[in-house]
Amino acid sequence: MGRIRNVGTRAVKYGPQAAILWKYAAVPVTAAAQRAFAAQVNRRTALKHADTVNEGAILMVMDAGETHWVVFSAGKPVATYPASPRSLEELIADANLNKKMTPEQFRARQAAASKRQKALDAAHGVVTQLRNRGLDE
Repeated sequence: MGRIRNVGTRAVKYGPQAAILWKYAAVPVTAAAQRAFAAQVNRRTALKHADTVNEGAILMVMDAGETHWVVFSAGKPVATYPASPRSLEELIADANLNKKMTPEQFRARQAAASKRQKALDAAHGVVTQLRNRGLDE
């Protein structure tokens, strides 16, 4: 019963502030989440497309502050995700084509980054435990 009372007390105490926060932050936060999700979908779609073409590769390029993934087949650009109003040649005109990656290379790079992040998280957890025990000094 004590927890319910605490929840009720906090709802009464912080409810108005939460409502104000939601009123002003909901639209920008929702839009940012939708952009992040769309970027992830575009990357995955480009990888799937590169898997299906002959000698497929992908390249990330920036255009007007937006990330585009260009799919190459045998060294020639064939598609971009998301679709861009500019032509493929214009998109890659100033890009470093040496950074093109096959889908296998891209996935290997992601796996290596994931392993690195897991190691960093584990090390951070150990340091936190030591600090909590007072052994850090």
